[in-house]
Amino acid sequence: MKLERIKSAICEMIKDRFKLEDNGAFKNKLISLADEDLKHKEILRIRRNGIQGDYWKTLALIEIETDTKSELKKAISWIASIKESLLGSEDSDLYLFLAFNDLVSKEECLRIESTENFCRKYVLLPEEEISEFVNRTFLQKIEANSDTIDGNDPLEKAFSSTAVIHNWLTPEMQKKWKKAFLNLYGSELIDVLLEDEVLA
Repeated sequence: MKLERIKSAICEMIKDRFKLEDNGAFKNKLISLADEDLKHKEILRIRRNGIQGDYWKTLALIEIETDTKSELKKAISWIASIKESLLGSEDSDLYLFLAFNDLVSKEECLRIESTENFCRKYVLLPEEEISEFVNRTFLQKIEANSDTIDGNDPLEKAFSSTAVIHNWLTPEMQKKWKKAFLNLYGSELIDVLLEDEVLA
């Protein structure tokens, strides 16, 4: 099954950077919100290592078999129910990983990905390897030397022009923020950017 291979690839990719939530009761509650006809589904709840508090990203994994349109509607309905059930700002860190068993065009997969209603979506493209699929999601570790200054880097350009106007954007803070922009997403990124009270 594609779903199991996607799950394994995700778990392998994140094992050194994220912790998997072990609250089976909440995971089962989220799974129970799905229509019974949606057979192949899984929930992973992850939190980046070093992040304090009880804040989790929710990954919904779905494999659709044959009745594509009907199952897709049920999948989206399930995602909407999950979003309503997530606490606090966790509803902004909900992601759908979707795979089809029927032949679905690349254009249709990309169309689904481009709609961000309820959550960010990733769809396994026809002929795409599972490893390639997972590598193009936000879970991929970005390798970058944050000490390198590149005049063509748009992030460096933005920092340089901002530092001219605001002296609080020191080289140390620029290095910290660059690392955050390259490695964090959603509320984790916002937390790092706003934790320095120099903006107050």
